[in-house]
Amino acid sequence: MNRLQLCQKLQTNCGGSGTLQTTLGLSGSLGRLVGWMDDAWSNLQSEREDWEFMRSSNLDSAESPPGISFATVAGQSVYPLGTGAGTVGVAAANFALWVREAFRCQVTAAGINTEVPLDWVPYDVWRDVYMLGAMRNVQTRPVVIAVGPNKELCLGPPPDGTYTVTGDYYIAPTAMAQDTDVPIGLPARFHMLLVYDAMDMYASYESAPEIATWAAKGRARLLPVFQSVYLPNVFFPGALC
Repeated sequence: MNRLQLCQKLQTNCGGSGTLQTTLGLSGSLGRLVGWMDDAWSNLQSEREDWEFMRSSNLDSAESPPGISFATVAGQSVYPLGTGAGTVGVAAANFALWVREAFRCQVTAAGINTEVPLDWVPYDVWRDVYMLGAMRNVQTRPVVIAVGPNKELCLGPPPDGTYTVTGDYYIAPTAMAQDTDVPIGLPARFHMLLVYDAMDMYASYESAPEIATWAAKGRARLLPVFQSVYLPNVFFPGALC
């Protein structure tokens, strides 16, 4: 469902009369319905930074945003958020969280056959190993990556030429603004989560306990399924010895 269809469903479930024709330029009760739907979409995205449906990956289909892919600059070890040369290729406003196990590096001129994983290390480890004394002057193919205090990517050792670094990240929450806008990345089978959340807001405003109960029951049925699909997988480490 798009924004208009979501709001029409909300209007129907809350007992509204007539058919909502647009989500734009509304005030009063209809304006509140649209506002509650927009808040429901914002709330779902903001519940976690690492919902899998918000993951931007180089291996995804065209239905979701691509992950990062940027070219290194010889001698440059730190690559900030941004879209210009010498940056990671994603604007700060669109960024939420790095997927630290997903980084890879290849020799640009030689292509994907030279692609290898980059090991993630804590920022302080990167700083103490690769940015200490004479190690600052060592330039070769990067083998590790760290995330700096401002979410910049730090390569170690600093590159000695042009390499292509790829990786995944979680996108920042998006907003719906037009009638035809859809909840980006959220499959249609889970769109009712937004309707139930907005119904609960309506129920609180209108003191409608029957609507609140309906919303709570619907969310209780659908949310566990959604979480099982889109929460990150949990793995247990092996034995230490």
